[in-house]
Amino acid sequence: MGLRRRFRDFRDWCPQPPDRLPTRLKQYSLPIAAVLTATLILSVSFFVFSSSIMSNPYVPIESLVNVPASTTPTLLWNYSVGGYSSPAVDDGAVYVNGFDLNAINGAQLWNSTDGGTISPAVIVNGVIYTGSNYGARSGTSYVYALNAKTGAQLWSYTNGYSSLGSTSIESSPDVVGGVVYIGALEGGFFALNGKTGVPLWDYGGYDFGVVSSAAVVDGIVYFGSLNGNVYALNSANGGQIWNYTTTGGVASSPAVLDGVVYIGVGNPNIGALGSVYALNATDGNRIWNSTTNINGVSTTVNIVNGIVYIGCHDGNIYALNSTNGNEIWNYTITPSNSGYLSSSPIVVDNTCYVTSGNSNVYALNATTGDKIWSYTIGNGILSTPAFDNGVLYISSTNGNVYALRVSPATSPSSKPSNNLPIIIGVVVAVVIVAAAVVLMFLRKKGTPSRIRGE
Repeated sequence: MGLRRRFRDFRDWCPQPPDRLPTRLKQYSLPIAAVLTATLILSVSFFVFSSSIMSNPYVPIESLVNVPASTTPTLLWNYSVGGYSSPAVDDGAVYVNGFDLNAINGAQLWNSTDGGTISPAVIVNGVIYTGSNYGARSGTSYVYALNAKTGAQLWSYTNGYSSLGSTSIESSPDVVGGVVYIGALEGGFFALNGKTGVPLWDYGGYDFGVVSSAAVVDGIVYFGSLNGNVYALNSANGGQIWNYTTTGGVASSPAVLDGVVYIGVGNPNIGALGSVYALNATDGNRIWNSTTNINGVSTTVNIVNGIVYIGCHDGNIYALNSTNGNEIWNYTITPSNSGYLSSSPIVVDNTCYVTSGNSNVYALNATTGDKIWSYTIGNGILSTPAFDNGVLYISSTNGNVYALRVSPATSPSSKPSNNLPIIIGVVVAVVIVAAAVVLMFLRKKGTPSRIRGE
């Protein structure tokens, strides 16, 4: 009897067929099913989300907040790299002149012995692409691809025109679709396979004179030459689409926006006053050129919110209307005779940052041109600074790199909050417990009475 009783108790405990379900359980079957379904969905979503966070801890989950410039910049650190070039910042590291530094404290991570003085670099998918300046290799120019984490050389390319005389690569490469586009001071413009360094095509020749960086947009490569022309080439084969002849040598790097190419011209070294041109990106026809008395533009044009920002050799920085070239404001670096501007202005959160040959860094209101602050640092600054998370990284002619805090760090950071997975986990756990309690209550209330005497 004891065994039979236990079997009957077990049978009564087991779920009943639909026609024998307790009335209360039938009544709440729909909400119970909904609770169980929601619990399952939340559980799966939680584990998928957690896996995504673990595999990619830098996925932003909250929008960054625009932060205005500080009125009291702070020097965080400086480090000697023995030369200068425009720095590149990526994944918590600053690369400049062959050195890779920790962006937070300036500690050296590694340095490369390739190339000596290094031209401005770009970092794409964990690879640093850069060129070597003349003199470092006795007149031979190179393009390098380095592992961004270790500095190990992946490949190098020797400019084929180097045997004709001293040459150098002074521009920053542009890397688009796995192709490296770069020009040489004496050796034309060429395209290389980004993985192997194998040349794909070249344009121009000896004494062609390219010191500016290219802009690659919609399959067209735009760049300027010291011979006074702006070129548009087919990015796939190097075929010329158009060229436009300006009033002077072009040492400025172009900016392309909404079908318009903006570029500065006039290198004082070859005796020409400057101007800024807006050209139709499709056919090269001139839309406008500025009437402002600009003297020598060798900096990259920067366009933000319909305003064209440029720095000039006469020590002035100009803000022009991108539609017609009319001057909105200008600011004169003091003293102007040592305010040589060869670095490009950068604009962040309505603040225009510019460095100068007079050893100062300036922060200007990007809308009005009013000075917010200036800060003296090192010797003359001829390279364009880099901005990352509220810090300006500046390379000076005294061979030092400086990290200058100019605004609060963006908040929240680009890393996701660590509390969100915990909150989701707690919610899921509460739902599961609540569902279990409901089921136990309904089972207890709906269990049929045992037959008396058993």
